[in-house]
Amino acid sequence: MNWLLLDIDWRFFDNEYLGEKVSQYLLFAGIILLSFILKRPMGALLARIGSVLTSKYSYPEHKGTVKDLLLKPMERLVQIILFYVAVIQLEGLMDHFTFHHSLGKAGKQNYTLSDVIDHIFLFVFIVILTQAISRLVDFVYYIRSETARKENNLSRVQLLPLIKEMSKLLLWILSCFWILGSVFHVNIPALVAGLGIGGVAIALAAKETVENFFAAFTILSDKPFLTGDAIKLGDVEAVVERIGFRSTRLRNLDGSAYIIPNQKLVSQNLINLSLRDRRGMTLKVNLKYGISNAKLHQLMEELSSALLSISPVKEPILISIEGFDKETFQLVISYDLPYPLPEGFQLAELKRTVNVKVFELVNANAVLGTPVGTS
Repeated sequence: MNWLLLDIDWRFFDNEYLGEKVSQYLLFAGIILLSFILKRPMGALLARIGSVLTSKYSYPEHKGTVKDLLLKPMERLVQIILFYVAVIQLEGLMDHFTFHHSLGKAGKQNYTLSDVIDHIFLFVFIVILTQAISRLVDFVYYIRSETARKENNLSRVQLLPLIKEMSKLLLWILSCFWILGSVFHVNIPALVAGLGIGGVAIALAAKETVENFFAAFTILSDKPFLTGDAIKLGDVEAVVERIGFRSTRLRNLDGSAYIIPNQKLVSQNLINLSLRDRRGMTLKVNLKYGISNAKLHQLMEELSSALLSISPVKEPILISIEGFDKETFQLVISYDLPYPLPEGFQLAELKRTVNVKVFELVNANAVLGTPVGTS
């Protein structure tokens, strides 16, 4: 084996091709190969270190969550750093390739391939680092939201998603400024000043978006409703699922989703149904003329007694006569149900029970007209 090593012509590795030694090409290939081998174990090591550090500020059972969130960004970060270390081994080769950028009357500026690689590396490094920090923001949101749910703090539960999105938006804005200044050499103070002047035009063009954005803060500060509350806006009656920057998502009883702009929620009359302690129900029935006054009063008393016997219907039971048409008049029956309903009761079942009872009594005492329905 020793004789074999002595027989190798080591001068071969000192041969130069395009300004680089053979040993540099082999080192470049070795580091590239090493990057694919080491990215996962080194990424896992960095993710594990991050999980250990964050566990000091959270519960120990969350260490696995942090590791899962950081694993992919750390792997990418390790690989891009090793790629860069490999590429700079061929710096002499890359200096042979030059790019010319015309500056008009000021002449032209020359860039080597090495300069381009440096800028590309910095750009990718900033993006991956931002992704890693963004994952940490997701972890903080996960911890805080879990704590808020355990404490049943509904106000914090609905505020945290907005804070998370704002934090990530600010993070990416700062990253963009970093890229513009460091990679593209943009004059950031001049750019900010220009954005300040153009901000007025942007705000006017995005007037509705800005209104919805500030309306979200109005909702979160005044708290007319919380996530999970049932609200009524016009003809829409649904449960609040999520409050976002631009809109709020509602879910109807039949599963339909409503996306309502935040400005509409703060500018129109809105009813928070979750703040009530009872739900008013109305049943309308058309009766044909011909029933006597005594029979009508008896029917109304029987209806009132029958509805009160149905649990959990609550007083008052109001029965009135409205809508006199050519052949029929309208009997309006109003009753209350507790809100929320007691455990084991369903709204649809209760309405059906009441409707069947009303139909039996009306059918036994009067001549029915065209039914109107319930609400």
